[in-house]
Amino acid sequence: MALRSRTRAQNGQATGEDKLAQPAASAAASSSSPRSGSSNRVDRGRWRSGLEIPRKLLHSSIALVVLYLWTSHQHVPTLLKVLGSATLVVGTADLLRFRSTWFEHTYENALGYFMRESERHAVNGTIYYLVGVLWCLSLYPRDIAVLSIIMLSLCDTSASVFGRLFGRYTPRLPLAGTVFGAKKSLAGTLAAVIVGMCASHVFWSRYAALGDEGDVSWLPARMGSVWRGKVNGDPLAAWGIHRLPNPQSSLDLNTLVIVNGLTAGLAEAIDFFGFDDNLSLPVFFGFFCWASMYVLG
Repeated sequence: MALRSRTRAQNGQATGEDKLAQPAASAAASSSSPRSGSSNRVDRGRWRSGLEIPRKLLHSSIALVVLYLWTSHQHVPTLLKVLGSATLVVGTADLLRFRSTWFEHTYENALGYFMRESERHAVNGTIYYLVGVLWCLSLYPRDIAVLSIIMLSLCDTSASVFGRLFGRYTPRLPLAGTVFGAKKSLAGTLAAVIVGMCASHVFWSRYAALGDEGDVSWLPARMGSVWRGKVNGDPLAAWGIHRLPNPQSSLDLNTLVIVNGLTAGLAEAIDFFGFDDNLSLPVFFGFFCWASMYVLG
């Protein structure tokens, strides 16, 4: 256990979840019951069997799915219903996993090698992911929501990978353990910034105009759009919940890309009361992205 704790990812799982997992994992490791043997298999087995790379690829590939949905002009309220149903299913499975030993064994036999060890003792990261996506699509301008999910898919992965590979050679971030996650390294955060800049440049310069539904936040992309379809309104307007107003930014592309990249690095590194990165990253990036475009003009 001591060896494993020293080799934990620098910019990987959220700090709060790790804190919850550590005492439970230690207790499981010291137990002589059959379940203690399985407690060590998730992380080690996933790495030995080569499933970590497919897991990261799956995480990153969601960016392509989001781009397809953006350019195909999907109906946002319908997407929210589908995502809400998926959240309910995954949440119910998690609840059963914590309450039923039989269901826990069945669940982990089927999906355990795709789970982080900390997820065996805490809420499944997929739930945080779905809640973050629901939040962004409901409350942010649609293009900013799309970019927020893309940043989650790409920047979280790059920070984790480069944090694992090079985090030991770079210092931890200032204020690590308070404002930023205790395990956040400079290497992982710089990777998130660089990947964020690249993703931002590709999105705003190539894809933003393709998905324009009359409300693109960056004016040059809106002016270059040929889309004349039906505009999607506030998906939760019937409940009295409205999106943030469109910033209608006229920033030059280079400035926008740099600001978005720095915002992605900040959102990936920040520790909001230990919430999972899958929730905090898109929520914070989306808000900071909107605020910077709104304030800077």
